[in-house]
Amino acid sequence: MATIRQSVQTKANILNPQAPKGFRDFYGPDARLRRQVVDIFQSVFESYGYEPLETPAMEYAETILGKYGDEADKLVYQIEDFGGRKMALMYEMTASACRFVAENRNKLTFPFKRYQIQKAWRAEKPQKGRFREFLQCDADIWGTKTVTIDAEFIEMATLIMQRLGFKDFVTRINNRKIINAVAAYAGASPSQFYDVTVSVDKLGKIGIDGVRKELDKRKINKTISEKVLEIVALRGENNKLLAKIKSTLADFPEGINGIEELETIFNILRESNFDNKFFRFDPSIVRGLAYYTGPVWEIEVIDGRVGSVAGCGRYDTLTKMISGVDIPASGGSFGIERICEVLKDKQMVNIPESVIRVLVTVFSPELASKSRDFGRFIRNQGINSEVYIDPSVRLDKQLKYADKKGITWVVILGPDEAKNKTVTVKNMQTGKQKTVKETNLIKYLV
Repeated sequence: MATIRQSVQTKANILNPQAPKGFRDFYGPDARLRRQVVDIFQSVFESYGYEPLETPAMEYAETILGKYGDEADKLVYQIEDFGGRKMALMYEMTASACRFVAENRNKLTFPFKRYQIQKAWRAEKPQKGRFREFLQCDADIWGTKTVTIDAEFIEMATLIMQRLGFKDFVTRINNRKIINAVAAYAGASPSQFYDVTVSVDKLGKIGIDGVRKELDKRKINKTISEKVLEIVALRGENNKLLAKIKSTLADFPEGINGIEELETIFNILRESNFDNKFFRFDPSIVRGLAYYTGPVWEIEVIDGRVGSVAGCGRYDTLTKMISGVDIPASGGSFGIERICEVLKDKQMVNIPESVIRVLVTVFSPELASKSRDFGRFIRNQGINSEVYIDPSVRLDKQLKYADKKGITWVVILGPDEAKNKTVTVKNMQTGKQKTVKETNLIKYLV
């Protein structure tokens, strides 16, 4: 009976080994693709003077909550530590970075530029391009209110997208000051601006009719809703559309200021060598997070099918909200997961199955030392190589191992090769093999 009970208990304790929903493992080609993408971001960020920063995965809850809006707060993972203090996992990195800037303001040189590449967590429904744990890439600058830096950021982001290999993408640009003025023009009170903003932010996901229903749910009357939707649905050439909305908002100084900021940004972008097709004024772009105060922009890959791959904007009051220290800031976040998905979906990358290019087989225990010497020699020439670890395994199984791992080249060193100072090299992709002199091996592999 004891044996049966023990067996039942053992089976009951066996877990089904799987990652939680919305969380993923990354291995092999997927992990290397992420690393390649991150390397491009780091290279471009540093070329513009941004310094790396890492902050804790967890902050005191009050640092995170109340900074993004009610809807976002529902998605924050919260726990309580052993001392009863409420903590929150990083929803995104901006609030954590603002906390760092405020805490270290007497040590930093302003304007302060930083980039940050870390995981973030959101308790939302997993779907294509949207996960509960994701790698995020941020870059921000603190200590200046000039929108010149917003224009530089958009220029930098455009360079990153091109370095990643994208040719068809667009940065949609607007200004929170404009959407606030649009809401006021439509008859909304300042207390309703946030409801208007978060509703319009869903336009790309739920369409005009969906936004109407959302505004109605938030008790925004139909007259206000229709006036707002009439303006945010406008499209056209950048300068003409800015002029049209500028005329409509002539009695709203905040809106005029927002339009003039965008005019400055577009003028600077025209100075760059980038095609103007990459930059579009879109009055429906508002960014749903509550802390934005000025220019906002999103980057979308045409036919990428994952929505925006970057969300950015100016947030001049967030650091003060967190710490009481008034330091204006601007910057943005790039979704590494979404970018990698689009790169794979569009077949824009060719990542080898294995980091190893060469497998050196071990013919017998007597030749194991010579095989290891060859492995060292190949690695010293800058070629990733692996020496098969078990000399008792038959050669055909070693070849199957190389094939399964996606290793391109196999070096065979048997008694005849050792005697003649040659090696047999087999290409696992073509099946062709050739015996070459030891001294010509590297030349053959390259």
